[in-house]
Amino acid sequence: MLRKTEIPQIYIGEDWFNLQDVLNSYKDSSCGAVDIFIGIPRSAPEDGDVKELHYEAYVSMAEKVIKQIIDEAKEKFNIKHAIVHHRTGVVPVTVPSFLVAVWSGHRQEAFEACRYIVDNVKARAPIWKKEVFSSGNESWK
Repeated sequence: MLRKTEIPQIYIGEDWFNLQDVLNSYKDSSCGAVDIFIGIPRSAPEDGDVKELHYEAYVSMAEKVIKQIIDEAKEKFNIKHAIVHHRTGVVPVTVPSFLVAVWSGHRQEAFEACRYIVDNVKARAPIWKKEVFSSGNESWK
């Protein structure tokens, strides 16, 4: 387990970090905005009543892809810093599994960069999830 103050920029694994520690992990007086996205597995009738998600990742490749995505966001949106954390293993419904935090000078850049990072990590990083339903059925995504 990592020490409380050691918040990695990119993390893929079973641990979850305290949000306040994540926020305190980067300080820049030129940043007037921090945008945070937290993805939480949900259960909804239209999705088949998911009970839990099982995440797997090709960690070393996912870290490289995520670093590239962060670099793209820095260039495209002029942000100062970004953190991306994604859980692996079994994650029950209502438990956070995906975090993106973006620091920038202004809120608009933070909003746009956060969405860009979220969308691109989901589309490009080799992280897979198996949905396990209340019925016992399973489906890989």
